[in-house]
Amino acid sequence: MPADDISLPALQAEIRQAADRIAPFIRRTPLDEALALSQLGGDEVYLKQENLQHTGSFKLRGAFNKVLSLAPDDRARGVVTASSGNHGAAVAYALRTLGAPGVIFVPEHAAAVKVDAIRRLGAEVRFHGEDSVDTEVYARAHAERRGQIYISPYNDRAIVAGQGTTGVEIAVDLP
Repeated sequence: MPADDISLPALQAEIRQAADRIAPFIRRTPLDEALALSQLGGDEVYLKQENLQHTGSFKLRGAFNKVLSLAPDDRARGVVTASSGNHGAAVAYALRTLGAPGVIFVPEHAAAVKVDAIRRLGAEVRFHGEDSVDTEVYARAHAERRGQIYISPYNDRAIVAGQGTTGVEIAVDLP
């Protein structure tokens, strides 16, 4: 698909490709009916249990899809991202699993529990900026200066397609 094709069929194709690409690396999480919510709403409500993913969130899907989609040379040079939590942990996990280096930039006042989780996954953590915008701007510039790939937590087709694989599983589990 051309990178500028924003049609629904193009996105659906990218999501299906992502599902195949990341399948060996992620957990296929259960889809459970939330009985109390179903009773409250008067209709069936289901919850996709992405909290059971290796890093505790759906962000792992996008991170794996992005890192796996990189050319081997780009991956070997290392990647850079900015995050104050789940995206950083997801990228760190994907990098560790695939044996690739990377740096996760976090805001100066990021929650210690989130920073510790990212570090435990083996990533290099660097602090910069008062908020996530400052951190992202700096991380992008850092990656550009070093010829590395910057992985956006939200503005990247491979990230979006990977995260969209939750929908593929829902469609199979709840036709």
